[in-house]
Amino acid sequence: MIRIYADSDWLEVKEIYDISKPDEMKGIVNPSQIKPLADDGKMLKDFFNSNIWVYEQDNKILGFIGRRDTVVSWLFVRPDHRREGIARQLMETLIASFKGDLILFLVKSNTAALKLYQGLGFQIQDEFEGNMYGQKIPAVKMRLDNTDN
Repeated sequence: MIRIYADSDWLEVKEIYDISKPDEMKGIVNPSQIKPLADDGKMLKDFFNSNIWVYEQDNKILGFIGRRDTVVSWLFVRPDHRREGIARQLMETLIASFKGDLILFLVKSNTAALKLYQGLGFQIQDEFEGNMYGQKIPAVKMRLDNTDN
């Protein structure tokens, strides 16, 4: 079931982020540089300024997604539940909830996410070098023309 985030989801959501973010940055950033969500002021601000939905199954949060304005700002799934279609369902819910172009940014080496987004109609708009955790990160900006939604 996909539903709107509730304050009672915080512990599970932050756990999903904390175990998933190092995977996203593997080989690019030293895991010791990645702060837990609860300790990262910038990421916390972004989280609480986003509309968040969670994917819940058997009273357990398995993933979450967020949108801030026109930006897909969050998408994380528990590592032991990846490749089950959860990310796709979360993305489809977010896309259906918003009329207008959507953009997102991702680490260029995250090929699984890139494939997912392209399969949903996102197109690469730009490739650039971002900066995260003091490291230069090869990244892409993707856009979905969602005006017909």
